[in-house]
Amino acid sequence: MSKLLAVLAVVVLFQGCLLFVGGSAYPDTDVVEPSGFELKVATGIVKANGLMRSGSLEYAGAGDLVRAYRDWSENMHYRGWIGGTDEMTSQKATCLFRKDGRTCEVLFTSAAGAIRVTMKITPAN
Repeated sequence: MSKLLAVLAVVVLFQGCLLFVGGSAYPDTDVVEPSGFELKVATGIVKANGLMRSGSLEYAGAGDLVRAYRDWSENMHYRGWIGGTDEMTSQKATCLFRKDGRTCEVLFTSAAGAIRVTMKITPAN
């Protein structure tokens, strides 16, 4: 019986880990924060029912822009955001994501290994 309980505990813990796949989100929202980046500015944030309704976020980090953007984009898709066509170079990536009547316009820029990310969430018109 104790072995069965131990196995069940492991399964529950493993399933709990699966719930968190997809990167962390800005607190109390469904907008993914770029992994390993530092939040620099958050302005005009309006949240309701676990969603960010509007606002702007700016992050700073370092690394490979293409990899950082693709990881972030994949995590946004995991949280239900639908992206349009990516425009990407080695120094810039941009896309417009949509979800639940909102848009998230994102811009990743890179210079000398430093990456800056800006996101603007607005209600769709």
